[in-house]
Amino acid sequence: MDGRVLNIEDLSIWYKTYRGHSKVVDHIDLFVDRGEKVGLVGESGCGKTTTMKTILRVIDPSIIDIPNGKIEFNGKSVLGMNKEELLELRRKGASMISQSPMSALNPVFTIGQQLMDIIKYSGQYPGASKQQMVEVAKEAITSVMLSDPERIMESYPHQLSGGMRQRICIASSLVTTRDLLIADEPCTALDVTIQDQIHRMLRELVEEKGRSLIMITHSLGVARELVDRIYIMYGGNIVERCRTKDLFRNPSHPYTIGLMECVPRLSGGGLSAGIYGYVPDYVNPPEGCRFCPRCKFATEQCRTMRPPHVEIEPDHFVSCFQYAKTAGEGGAAGHE
Repeated sequence: MDGRVLNIEDLSIWYKTYRGHSKVVDHIDLFVDRGEKVGLVGESGCGKTTTMKTILRVIDPSIIDIPNGKIEFNGKSVLGMNKEELLELRRKGASMISQSPMSALNPVFTIGQQLMDIIKYSGQYPGASKQQMVEVAKEAITSVMLSDPERIMESYPHQLSGGMRQRICIASSLVTTRDLLIADEPCTALDVTIQDQIHRMLRELVEEKGRSLIMITHSLGVARELVDRIYIMYGGNIVERCRTKDLFRNPSHPYTIGLMECVPRLSGGGLSAGIYGYVPDYVNPPEGCRFCPRCKFATEQCRTMRPPHVEIEPDHFVSCFQYAKTAGEGGAAGHE
């Protein structure tokens, strides 16, 4: 645990709705070591962003319940932190690049004011003059491939394009040093050339400064180029986790295989396939495996029991009964 920045164990997150609890995150385990780049991959609505926002405790506590699990950041319990400790976590420990720049930036303050506040209250520049902090802010702006930082500093969010606002969100997360950077689809509003530059910058930031990175993405291609390990998430569950090279060499969970088949084949070989069906209803999720209604290999056991996490090769875990039988675990179930 000495080199572990983030450790999540048996975490469940339920939203309160008029129909009852929506169980969007269900008994997940996840960890990030210092200096490590980790990918969290899955389709929209599978619980990726909810999990990451819960790390920073930025979801209104009146709309969610956390019935079980723990989150530890640098060995300290996040769920047990008071207001001051949470502020310290957000200012110095971890930052999150939002995928919604319109809601992430305050419309009544200039870009410069917002960046200066982050620098000032981080506590990382004690005794710095205003002009020195301005230079730090300008450097952050130019680092995300934006020219004319003076004009941008004086602009309000509505005066910038969507792509520029997205890059300002990235700059605001990079302007101070954090142990963990959470990137939630950071390049959705950017063209492909800028995307590549931002991805390279994030990779270099982690490798050169010893930070850790969680990249939330729908794209297996982005994950393949950027991260060391991948968690595949479906319906609020982690269904497969392993090193990136092992995932592309040996994708094993039926959902992971389906994601691979969804990738367009630009060099020929037929059209890409899709995954039949829809994500589960989180208020009334399947009793057993949540991927069961969409899985062509599903059995009666899959419909009634939670599959165990099985290690099919070193550091390669899959949550599926197919591998449980091979490993000799047969009817072993996960959480009841």
